[in-house]
Amino acid sequence: MKAKFLTVLLSLAAITWSCTNAKTPTESATSTSTSETTAGTDTAEADGDDCEEEGEDCTCGEGDDCVIVNFSGAQPTILDFAHALLSFEDMGEGYGNFREAIEAYDKGKKPENGELTIDKQNGYINYTAKWSEDDPSLTHVTINEMCYWNCKDGRHKIIASNIMVKQDNRYVDTEVTGVSYLCYDSETKTMEWNSADQLGALVLPEDLCWPAQDPENSQLGEDYFRYMPKHTLPRVGKNIKVDVADPSIPASKRRTCELVWNGNGFDKKFSK
Repeated sequence: MKAKFLTVLLSLAAITWSCTNAKTPTESATSTSTSETTAGTDTAEADGDDCEEEGEDCTCGEGDDCVIVNFSGAQPTILDFAHALLSFEDMGEGYGNFREAIEAYDKGKKPENGELTIDKQNGYINYTAKWSEDDPSLTHVTINEMCYWNCKDGRHKIIASNIMVKQDNRYVDTEVTGVSYLCYDSETKTMEWNSADQLGALVLPEDLCWPAQDPENSQLGEDYFRYMPKHTLPRVGKNIKVDVADPSIPASKRRTCELVWNGNGFDKKFSK
């Protein structure tokens, strides 16, 4: 189980680079209103150093698996990044309903199922939908989130896409759940996959149990998937919240993690 999880998560890595950034607002709108909304904003300014040497040689936009980001303004919005994300081939079922919701929004309509919020000011998207399988008593909730951070070098951006599936108040692990990271290069106007591990954002189930365990000698056994990380992307601010998938685990046997943006990736701040 652990090997499968690591394979799925780490296979998203397409480039190895790092750069400094701060999340910056653009403009704001939601699918449920025709007027712009004014949500809380994070206006932190870049305050110094450019990318480190590794970032100076960033290959973002030069790989084989990248897409063009089309936009009409001075810079892309979170909606432009969503369009670009959905233009990748073989995105899978985790993005099917999300794609339909974005297409409905583009036509000035509400999604047929669920609620779509597009907050351009804070660079954040949330699509939440309920659905049932053969057993109508089992109601699932799928949540698609996106946000991005602006790099201090003025050239690059990091985009995060998160998928969560919830069943009976418990988040479940599937082939599509988890956070994916991408890199946007403003000079080439391309976006491609980035690595959670390279950004310092890789959190494993063994990190969230208490006491923490060595992933190479995990003792979680059947509880492995109960400790799967559940990420919550920031709508305001720069940090990612990480908790266990199963909230019924006693607090004495688990801990949370906050991925704190440090200007060059993330620092892991655990609750204990």
